[in-house]
Amino acid sequence: MTKSMWNSQPASGEWNLSENWTPSEDPPVNAEFGPSSQTSIGFSNTSDATVETIEFSENASAYTFLFGPSDTPALTISGQGVSNHSYNRQSLVVAATSHGFSNPQLKFTNEATAGGDNLFYCAGPVTEQGYGGGVICFCDQANAGSASFKVWTGAATPPKHSTVGGEVSFCNSSSAANARFTIYGSLGLDGDTFGNVVFHDTATAANANFINVGGTVSGGDGGNTQFYGNSTAAYGIYNNWGGTYPKANGGDVAFDATADGGQGQFHNYAAKAAGAYGGVTSFNNNPPHMNTQGASAGNGAYYNYGAREGEQGGGGHAEFSAKYGSPTAANARIINYGSAIKNKSTAGHTIFSINLPTDYYPTAGNACIWNHPGETQQGAAGYTEFSVYGSGNGGDQVPTAGNATIYNLGAYLPQAAGGYTLFSDTASAGNSTLIAYGGSHGGHGGRIVFYGNASGDTAKVQLYDNAELDLRDHATGLTLDRLDLTGGVIAIRLESETTGLTVSGQLSLHSKPVYFYFSQPKDENFANNKAYTILSNSGLSGFSAEQFAGSSIDGVEPTFSIVGNDLQVSFHKP
Repeated sequence: MTKSMWNSQPASGEWNLSENWTPSEDPPVNAEFGPSSQTSIGFSNTSDATVETIEFSENASAYTFLFGPSDTPALTISGQGVSNHSYNRQSLVVAATSHGFSNPQLKFTNEATAGGDNLFYCAGPVTEQGYGGGVICFCDQANAGSASFKVWTGAATPPKHSTVGGEVSFCNSSSAANARFTIYGSLGLDGDTFGNVVFHDTATAANANFINVGGTVSGGDGGNTQFYGNSTAAYGIYNNWGGTYPKANGGDVAFDATADGGQGQFHNYAAKAAGAYGGVTSFNNNPPHMNTQGASAGNGAYYNYGAREGEQGGGGHAEFSAKYGSPTAANARIINYGSAIKNKSTAGHTIFSINLPTDYYPTAGNACIWNHPGETQQGAAGYTEFSVYGSGNGGDQVPTAGNATIYNLGAYLPQAAGGYTLFSDTASAGNSTLIAYGGSHGGHGGRIVFYGNASGDTAKVQLYDNAELDLRDHATGLTLDRLDLTGGVIAIRLESETTGLTVSGQLSLHSKPVYFYFSQPKDENFANNKAYTILSNSGLSGFSAEQFAGSSIDGVEPTFSIVGNDLQVSFHKP
């Protein structure tokens, strides 16, 4: 294999000058670098060089390759790629203004690799006060090796309709391999520019590691890793840090189109600054519009952390927002941790939501979700929410828990809040299994809450000890398929629209009495000496009224009775 050697005493640092190479009569195809007096390598404004390999020998100096603005790739690496046999780190810096992955300054094609962990790549603007950034692109089956990448953008506002910062793009069937990426947000007032690592087509993140740094200015975005097309997060590890300045956004991993989370590990951290937002993993929050499907969480693990150790901002979270498609949590594992401070937004959380009008809807699929309690007595608990916002027409579907299993864990500190799941508006519990465990050491139990016109559909609910099923703010009665009670608290409202519970399938009562909490009536329609149906099931005749207990109203204790398939309560006041 013929090699061209970079001269030890070159005339200049320009790659494109043949006299800087030995032999000088041919442009380099396989370029080798050893010791040299000129270690800053640049490219002409019209460079469109192609090389198969770049090799740094054992005694090579520490080089820096500088790529400036260009309309075509200044250098395309199309063979085996880059290798560094020296003890020095080699740097390839793209400092330019670009228009996305179709306009790279450095390009890897075929099966070329970016090399090992002693190679450093940087994509960003020309200066810190500039805008936009350069682009490094991997195409075909090229890969990032185990190199390190820094991706960032500057403080200036870009031209209208441009949100491109520095970018590393993976197209076709390329791979991030085992590389490490640190990605930053805007340094200036324009919050919608950020460093980007983007996967298109069927590209894969493989086993790479990503740090998306939280925003550092008001309204500023954090660093982003984005998946489009049918790309996959594979076995990557993703750390999304929260914002460090009020109103700054957290680092973000976004799945759009039909991309999926593979078996990745996603860590969404709380924001340090009060008023800042936590790290986030989002699904179908960006274009393009999809037809009937959307992005998937795959078999990934998603950890949403609440605020702790001096953190004051929003908690880490996952969003299945269904703005441009119908995403699914698929077979994911999602863990929402509680917070050390009181504000609800500081807890780790997951939201499945739509904003009407829309034909899209998210589902929790077959996911397993754990909602943890507050970290302190006043700390907010981790939670999962299914919600409908806005007004207007939607499709036949709404946010649903699908076939998910959701665990709501009780608190272990006195008066601390337990983890909870909330269904509001017209959201549906689907065919899910909803489990709430009791608290210990005086802590509150986990909770399952239905608001508005949310539907229980064919969901199965299990309550333990002082865990709670809360129907007080539901519009009418709720129907579930199955209810399994080992103790438990059912909170309902006794008014003209009693929020009673119908169990269409199996009702199981175990060792402890089931306790009903009756909220203080909000209108004049509550009456003493009147029987209210609070639970209906075809198997109720096999139980006794003594298996139920409840709270008093205005000092009057409840009286329970079973009439046919109904459990009734009344308050006898002289």
